[in-house]
Amino acid sequence: MEFRRKALENLRQPDDLDSPVRLTRPRAWAVLAVVGAIIAGGLVWSFQGELARSVDVPGILTHPLGVSKVESPQSGTVSNVLVETGKVVTKGDRVLTVVDAEGATKTVRAPFSGRAIALLVGNGQYVTAGATFMTVERTDGENDRLVAVLFAPADKAGMLKIGDRVDMDVASAPAQAFGLMRGRVTAMDQFPQTEQQVQDFLGGNKLLATQLLDQGGPIRITVDPDRDTHRPSGYRWTTDSGPPFRINSWTQVKGIGRLPGERPIDWLLPR
Repeated sequence: MEFRRKALENLRQPDDLDSPVRLTRPRAWAVLAVVGAIIAGGLVWSFQGELARSVDVPGILTHPLGVSKVESPQSGTVSNVLVETGKVVTKGDRVLTVVDAEGATKTVRAPFSGRAIALLVGNGQYVTAGATFMTVERTDGENDRLVAVLFAPADKAGMLKIGDRVDMDVASAPAQAFGLMRGRVTAMDQFPQTEQQVQDFLGGNKLLATQLLDQGGPIRITVDPDRDTHRPSGYRWTTDSGPPFRINSWTQVKGIGRLPGERPIDWLLPR
C-alpha cells in the first residue's frame, strides 16, 4: 500500500519541463576547441609546410683520374723498391730496379705523377713483364683537385643534378665530433659504369669496388668540396671549424644529397 501511495503522489506532481538541460560542460567545450585548433593547424601545415628530404650515396675522396696500375716493362728479380706507400712520385722518378735474366739491372720509372697507394712487390721477388707492381693515385690531371666520387643507383642519381648541395660524412673525421664536409655536384655520368670500369678507376681494388656497388650503384657522381683556406682541413664544414687536421684522399665518405622539400599533402595526394 505504501508503494501505491507514493506512486499516486508522483503522478500529482508536475513535470519539470521548464528546467534548462545542460548538454555539455565548459571543460568539454575547451577540449573541443583544442582538438579543432589542432585539426586546423594540421591542415594548414599539410598545404604550407615542407618536409626536408635527403638521399645517401657511398663514395670515396680521391682525384678526378682515380687510381692507375703501374706495370713492369720487363721480367726479372726485384733488386730494390725505391718508393714507399703513401709517398708522392713524379713522372720519371725511379721507382724500381729489376735484374733481368742476363744479370743486367734495369730501372723502372714512374709513368705518371701521383701518390703511391699500394706496393705489390718486394726485394727479391720475381716480376714478369706486364705485371702490376704498384698502384698510384693520379695527380697529373689537367684540373687536378681533391673530389668526392660517389656511386649511386639510378633511382637515387636521378634525384640529384649538377649544382645540388651535398654534405659528406668523412670516415676519418666522425660527423659527431666535426660535422659534415660541404660540397656541390659538379659532374654526373649519363650512363652506368660496369663493375670492371669501377675497379679500374679504383686501381683494381675489387673489394672496394664490390662494396661501393653493393651499397650504392653504377652511376658515378663527382662532388667538389667547398674550399676554405681559413680552416685547418682546408675545406668548409657544417660546424664552425671542422677537424683540426688535413683530410687525405683515398678516404671513404657517405654523400648526403639535400633535395627540395616536399609538402605533406603530396604524400596523401601524389601528383
